[in-house]
Amino acid sequence: MKTADAKPFSIKRRLILTSVGVAAFLVLISWVSIFFEAHHEIDEVYDARLGQSAKILALSMPHLLREPADIRAQAYSGWYQNIQRYGGGDDDTLTPYGHPYEQNLMFQFYSQGEILIKSPGAPDTLIGEPGTLGYGKVEINGEPWRRFQIELPPQHGLLKPAYLVVAEKQAIRRELINEIAVSTAAPQLILIAVLAVTLILITNKFFRPINELRQAISERHINRLDAISVKHPTIELEPLVRQLNYMLGEVEKAWSREKRLTQTAAHELKTPLAVLRLNAENALDALSRQQHHELRSDLQQILRGIERTDRVIQQLLMLSRVEAHHNQHIESLDLAENLRNVIANLVPLALKNDQHLALDGPESVRIMGYPILLSVLFSNLMDNAIRYAGKEADITVTLSTTKDWVEVTVSDSGEAIPDSLRDKIFEKFFRAHTERGDGAGLGMSIIKDIASLHGGSIELLPASGPRGNQFRVKLPARSAQIAPVNVIAKTRNEPHPAG
Repeated sequence: MKTADAKPFSIKRRLILTSVGVAAFLVLISWVSIFFEAHHEIDEVYDARLGQSAKILALSMPHLLREPADIRAQAYSGWYQNIQRYGGGDDDTLTPYGHPYEQNLMFQFYSQGEILIKSPGAPDTLIGEPGTLGYGKVEINGEPWRRFQIELPPQHGLLKPAYLVVAEKQAIRRELINEIAVSTAAPQLILIAVLAVTLILITNKFFRPINELRQAISERHINRLDAISVKHPTIELEPLVRQLNYMLGEVEKAWSREKRLTQTAAHELKTPLAVLRLNAENALDALSRQQHHELRSDLQQILRGIERTDRVIQQLLMLSRVEAHHNQHIESLDLAENLRNVIANLVPLALKNDQHLALDGPESVRIMGYPILLSVLFSNLMDNAIRYAGKEADITVTLSTTKDWVEVTVSDSGEAIPDSLRDKIFEKFFRAHTERGDGAGLGMSIIKDIASLHGGSIELLPASGPRGNQFRVKLPARSAQIAPVNVIAKTRNEPHPAG
């Protein structure tokens, strides 16, 4: 089931939003902590002031409680006016009741439920429950108040206990708490805004290498695969840039291989195809003139041309496979078995030439390598020997091992390669047998490339006479596992010995 592609997201945006979000959350936690701490401290301070006010009133007013009601009221009114006159000054905010905030404070002296003295604005009913001492909460005119009540010391002339209750409107405390909250929140909000702007600027700066990398990648195309460089490299981007450059290098190599293969194919196939066309035209001409002998000769030439073209194509395909060796996987393989399989495929060609093809060596030798490429190597080497050694030639493949190397020697009894050509035999597009040359001259070059790929080598051993060639392939042993020696395969148009 095909899944939809995930929608891309912006790392930069997420980083900024996450950072600002975390900062805002921490600021909020700090603000809430300050708010509740201020709430607690303000309650403590105001409760202390409320209690202190009650005690001051308890010390300054008891003498009035002993007076009759009318005298007590007149005396309190005069006392209160004097306090207002001497304490008010020229403050324009004063009201008939004093400072506006004084309206948020009130008190009552009472005894046996009867109010003896009360402050202006205080209700005519008792504040709170009579006789309930200490702090408490009450509701006056639908608004919450904080009250503090104490019992006065016994007074001369008063037969019953007297009480003083002082109340303060809760709105005073809430107003102060709100002002503190606003005054602390405003700078923190500004701090978050400054932090967001700073993060945007810093993030844009730190993401500059990524933008440079994106720009560099966008400039790469099939005709420009050079390595990428970033003006402001970072440790985090270095592995990515290194891997991208490696991939660009591999793409460039592959592209170069494709172009080289195309150019080689065009060059090598041009002549064979032209010859095929010429031979086909000659065959048609001979057919029209009823020249059967010429027709037969032309058809044979066409057949040889097809074989040569097929050989060229096979070599070009092998070249492409070798150059793309990175698609292969190195593994442990039995080299002796690999050689046996190659020989089995070439037996029909050897039998056609009445040649003797034998493999001599251990039953099993395991090495590390690319099985397909090694098959190409030995197939090319043996195929060359079969093609150029001549009729009834002896071709021997010898497998041997030393401490560090596994050696495969392909010997034939054909005409020795001249000394003048020995140094050129492994060059690409070189054909030693030009008069019989079918192919692109890539076979020996491919063999050399495969041997080098395995950390080995191939060499043409010195000739010991006018006939005979020996090619020796050396491959790293790498702790090769060796089985007992045995002659593995022989071919010839003669009966095989039993066993």
